[in-house]
Amino acid sequence: MNHFIKITLFFWIIASSAQEKLEMTQKGFLPLEMNIPNQPIHKLIEQSKEWARYYNEKGSDVFDVTENSLTIEARYENAYYYWNLAVKYNFDIKYSLKIVFGENQKYTLTFTVKEIYIDKVPLKTTVADFFTSEGKLKEDFKDVEPSLEKTANRIVNSYITFITP
Repeated sequence: MNHFIKITLFFWIIASSAQEKLEMTQKGFLPLEMNIPNQPIHKLIEQSKEWARYYNEKGSDVFDVTENSLTIEARYENAYYYWNLAVKYNFDIKYSLKIVFGENQKYTLTFTVKEIYIDKVPLKTTVADFFTSEGKLKEDFKDVEPSLEKTANRIVNSYITFITP
């Protein structure tokens, strides 16, 4: 039994590290391009709507729906954090996930942080504010990048897993 657990863990680590990952830049998150699952696009659109309802229990908006694309918008609590003077600050985000199913058997996921909140109060902060004009992460926000990337990847990987048979 112990060997089975080790083998399972080994394959899980390999599989999770092989997945595409979103990376935060000064301009936001770079889009991901994935292979379309072997299903009709209209069915993938319906599955995407179903995922939005399932994943975002507190509500989501699905809009700009076309025959090959849609956008999902929702809030995510405790999406990222940073430390300042030994105090941890947690932030919520409102995100959008734009999904476009292309003709080349690929689909594109574009993750965008639309708004940032602390204690349900919207801030004027954007992802670009975490970076210097040279595109380097500001020292005070070194915890933001890994925590926000983890959240973005959790959302996107949930979506990918949901629509992949």
